[in-house]
Amino acid sequence: MKLHRAVFLLFIFTGLLFTGAALAQDLGQKILVSHAWVRAMPPSTKNTAAYMTIENQTGGELVLQSANTAAARVVELHKMEQAGNIMKMKQVDTLRIPAGGHLVLEPHSFHLMVIDLLMPLVEGETIPIVLNFAGGSHVTVNAVIRKPGEGS
Repeated sequence: MKLHRAVFLLFIFTGLLFTGAALAQDLGQKILVSHAWVRAMPPSTKNTAAYMTIENQTGGELVLQSANTAAARVVELHKMEQAGNIMKMKQVDTLRIPAGGHLVLEPHSFHLMVIDLLMPLVEGETIPIVLNFAGGSHVTVNAVIRKPGEGS
């Protein structure tokens, strides 16, 4: 009897694991990322910024909790804000995207700070950036390395 119960519980648990994976994959298909790019920097510069538009086609709010890339040791969520006559950059814990809405990460606004680059950035190439959302879902985007002002 105990063996049947253990097998039944294992079956239920395995089913829940596969359901969770399917939900995360389905959620990823409802998060669209476009115009992803990273600011080209001289080889001696160790930090840069990444920009993109994240569109939320899910039925609920999305919360971007973190990001990472193999091209740098750290990626932080940041925003720029005006304090009197001075523009200041500030790290934030999360970025929220309302259901059916979008968030534009762009210069002088919200962006990803890519800190302590591990390799030189070559203009025209891409680097993968993983966006990690609350609930365990994630989306990988290939961001083009380019100079500011060039087309997306």
